[in-house]
Amino acid sequence: MGQSESGGEVQVYAPLPFGFNFSTIVENLQLYHGNVESFEALIKDINTGGIDLVVLGTCEFESPWREELLAAWDARDAAHKFKLVCIVHNVNDTPWQTVITPWAQRNAIRILSISEHVAAAFRRSFSIGADSPDTLVRVAGYEYIPVDVHVPVLDIPVAVDRRLTRILSDAVIQGSFYTDRRDYLEIFAELKESLARDPTVWGYLPLGTEDDASYVVDTTLPDPPFRLFLVGSGWLEIPRELENMVLIRAGLSYPDFYALMSSMDICVTAFESADNGYYEAQASSTFAMAVECNVPLLVTERIKTAYTYANDHRAVVTRPAAMREVEALRALRTQDASYFLHRTGIALDSPTARAAEAMLRLGWVRSPEESRAFKEEIWRANDRVVERILRDL
Repeated sequence: MGQSESGGEVQVYAPLPFGFNFSTIVENLQLYHGNVESFEALIKDINTGGIDLVVLGTCEFESPWREELLAAWDARDAAHKFKLVCIVHNVNDTPWQTVITPWAQRNAIRILSISEHVAAAFRRSFSIGADSPDTLVRVAGYEYIPVDVHVPVLDIPVAVDRRLTRILSDAVIQGSFYTDRRDYLEIFAELKESLARDPTVWGYLPLGTEDDASYVVDTTLPDPPFRLFLVGSGWLEIPRELENMVLIRAGLSYPDFYALMSSMDICVTAFESADNGYYEAQASSTFAMAVECNVPLLVTERIKTAYTYANDHRAVVTRPAAMREVEALRALRTQDASYFLHRTGIALDSPTARAAEAMLRLGWVRSPEESRAFKEEIWRANDRVVERILRDL
């Protein structure tokens, strides 16, 4: 913007203070250098004609602004209108979407999704709106609303030594602790089953005979034990057997969150397979967070089809769908998938077996150079989107 003929600048309008010490991230990464103003100041600045583009950071949560924004748009003369960009992450969050119609009528809105599959969902939704039986909606021009993708990946400094010789020991599930959105209960059950069969593989002693016994780390083993961190918000009951293995970290500040995430070996998506939300309608922040922190994501082909920006061996570890997440973690930790193949009876020359072998061959360690190069491709794509938005003003 500063290189354009007329110059340009960014002004942030937001309530202060930023939550969870996000201001530290803003300062450390030099994301923004100006003052943070109130929403009232935004309306005033629009009315004085000094703003060409308004970007709402999370349209699902900023609905109180829209009546005043629309009135401000209408109040400006034809030569000084502004465009509205709505950043979205869930097409099924519909209450706010009623405000799209008047903006579409004015050819003044565009959608900016944080993932390709959500962008595709909005395009499908808009094509339906364009053919709506409601005349007001049908004539608004829904099929002409631009829909772009901008992946929110910050340039977080990461200084973690992930050597090829290191055993996989720290995994993370990042997100709210809702069992209807992530498969926590199944993962707990599979961990207990695998520990009961062979706790040594995971770095633990056999379970004691007491009713309240938990698996205890075997300190005689040379390798660190496996730990599963649950990072997010909410409440979740951990089975007593897993209390030393599964560790909750809730309500972290952004600096602490990024430090912990960056120290992880692998990120487990743990999507509830019966719920298509994260595959078709809603973008999970887990992907952007893991990419930011150079942590590979444990995924299936189904997940990669949805999050196409992360469909790259530098960002993911791909398991065959037949291999559940705990089985994949065990195989990656031991560098051996024979236990899984023997237990399931899957033939050694099958496509599933070959996929498991490919997973182990690529491993879970990604070099800093690989991760950096992958993120730079995302940033270049983001730059092209921003340039297109600015050209269309």
